[in-house]
Parts: sequence; C-alpha cells; structure tokens
Amino acid sequence: MTCASIRSELVGFHFGVIDEAPRIEVERHLTTCPACLSEFLNLKRDVELSASTEERPRAQVKSKLRAAVAQELGLVAGPAVWWQRPVAFGLAAAAVIVAMVSVEAVATSAVTAPVGVTATQRGR
Repeated sequence: MTCASIRSELVGFHFGVIDEAPRIEVERHLTTCPACLSEFLNLKRDVELSASTEERPRAQVKSKLRAAVAQELGLVAGPAVWWQRPVAFGLAAAAVIVAMVSVEAVATSAVTAPVGVTATQRGR
C-alpha cells in the first residue's frame, strides 16, 4: 500500500471500523513509515481533543436546571404565595407577645407555697 492509500484508511483504523486485511496492512505500514505514523498520531490527538472540548452548558444554565429538577421532585419548596410571608410574620409576632405576657404574669404573681407544702413548713 502507498502512503496516500494508508492515509485514507487512518480514520477507519483509529475507530476500528476497517476490515481485517486493510487493518493489518495499515499496522504494518505504520511500523515502517514515520511520516504516516506521525499523521496517524496527529489525527488521533485531534479526534481526542475535539471529543473532550465539546461545548458544555454554562454554570448558570446548569444551576437553573438543577433547581427546576429539585423543585419538580419536591426536594425544595416552590415559590412562596404572596400571603404566606405576612402570615408567618404575624404568627411569629403573636408567639412573641404570648411569651412576653406569660413571663410578665409569672413574674408579677404572688408567691405561694408549692402544692403540698404548708405555710409553717415554708418558714423554717
């Protein structure tokens, strides 16, 4: 085989899609011809580099997609309805007010003996 015919088979040889007889001829020729071997190695490098640098989505697109999938699967809460935030703040304020009133009531109540303790036992 000539160098021109070998070079036309290099792509098929790289991907392993040529028949056995031409493959054997290409292998034999590559061991004896440095120019064709160099051509094959350049082709191999170009194919591998083009496969590894294929266009990938931007990080922003990936994060939006992940968020949409997580929301669809129920892993995160969806967007809040307009009335949920004011209701949450109102409930939190009511809980704080109830706690303050309870503490004030306990703090200002008259001191009494615990249940089961008489006034005479308290004075000792």
